[in-house]
Amino acid sequence: MDLERVHQREKVIRDLLTRRCDYSAAARELGVTPRTVHNYYARFLKHGPDGLKDRRKGNHRKLTPEEEAAIVACKRERPQRSARFIRNRLGLKVSEEAVRLVLVKHGLNRKAPETDPFRSFSGAQGMAG
Repeated sequence: MDLERVHQREKVIRDLLTRRCDYSAAARELGVTPRTVHNYYARFLKHGPDGLKDRRKGNHRKLTPEEEAAIVACKRERPQRSARFIRNRLGLKVSEEAVRLVLVKHGLNRKAPETDPFRSFSGAQGMAG
């Protein structure tokens, strides 16, 4: 989180506390909605300046280069393997979507070509009586 942004939020919230501005003015200054300012205000009252840090979840778990290589190898070994299967087989603690994105990145996201279950059969001709 950008510390400068936290300081800016804190300044605006302190202005609200001392009634130097209202929610609409604070929202304009921060570039957010008045509802977001209200949320900042409530979090500031409860947690102090730490409450003004972004609470977005984001993607905290990144795949290592070794894990990415294992995903690619697993898919190349058997192209019909799904992202879910690969994730479970490798015991990865990431989402199925994270595995799928690795496959897309390496051009391995296409479905495996389907084999024709009805292969042409050219049996002995003229056997039907």
